[in-house]
Amino acid sequence: MGSNLYAAHRQWAVRPPDERFPNLEALREFTKFRKTASLEFHRDLQQIKVSVSPEEAIAINGSSEPAIVSNWAFGQLCSSVGAPARYLRTLPPEIVLECLNHGLNRSDRECKLLIRHVQPEGEVHAERWAAALTGPEYGRIWDADVVDTLSGAIEGSSWHPPLAYGREPGGLYASDRDMFVFMVSDENSVEIGNARLGRGFFCWNSETGSATFGLTTFLYNYVCGNHIVWGAEQIEELRIIHRNRALNRFYSDAIPVMNRFIENRSLEDAIKDSVSRAMERRIGDSPDEILKRLQPQQFTKGEIEKAWAYGTTEGEDVRTAWGLVQGLTAFARNIPHIDKRVNLERRAGALLN
Repeated sequence: MGSNLYAAHRQWAVRPPDERFPNLEALREFTKFRKTASLEFHRDLQQIKVSVSPEEAIAINGSSEPAIVSNWAFGQLCSSVGAPARYLRTLPPEIVLECLNHGLNRSDRECKLLIRHVQPEGEVHAERWAAALTGPEYGRIWDADVVDTLSGAIEGSSWHPPLAYGREPGGLYASDRDMFVFMVSDENSVEIGNARLGRGFFCWNSETGSATFGLTTFLYNYVCGNHIVWGAEQIEELRIIHRNRALNRFYSDAIPVMNRFIENRSLEDAIKDSVSRAMERRIGDSPDEILKRLQPQQFTKGEIEKAWAYGTTEGEDVRTAWGLVQGLTAFARNIPHIDKRVNLERRAGALLN
């Protein structure tokens, strides 16, 4: 059925423990504290100077006290003066300073500087960090505003991060430059035959310019422990680029979409009709007959036979388009190589279009 989505799986696979949150309230507190500890400044690049901090890190200042430049902001700083960040990271600090200050002195551009006060664990005093250096037209959407909106929308409902195995918790993430939320709800799911479709969404953002704001909503058949979404249907995506009116668009466009999807207690009849048609459309009474009915080279004989066996085991009517797709999807879950698995899933999903 449908497509498989891997965005949440990639987050689950690579996020370290300190970027994982056990619940939305913990994520909310983290992003709220970070927002209150952040300041924005507009600066001419000519007003900015870089130096070496006592800890031998690159620091940035102008008319205010120095701030240590984060790894991400260093790349943005280099880009703003046309310097190759990867190469500069291999050079001694003195040469890096000379190159950057030379570029800053010659620049006629402006920037928007994000400064954060970070409290290192075990330290009494907070450190000033330059977390981002973007263009002056950058429209910042705060992670805290996104998480506040989500918290209000799902309050008192069944929405939750799906269970994960291995490195728990999963589904709620934030780092020094981005955030990602994955939530699902099986409340009032649609059941048609053996199909049971829940609702889910991904929501992500970056305060530092490393990603757009994004919201992906979908119906799904199954979410496994490593957060692959199997059999996604009705996939809708909204992205907002961080430009001047980004925050306005977040409130005018994203929040209504989010609320409509989260609060929706009944799915459209069109969705039910689509699945019903697939369950009624018979392709063939045997693997050989199905192969003859499908387009040449669409599937191999081995794939159809495996789909027939897997679908039958799961109680599907594999003579129909719906049942065959369920069998193909079940077979795909056991293919170890992701490129081959995705290829088969895409071909299977095409049977429903």
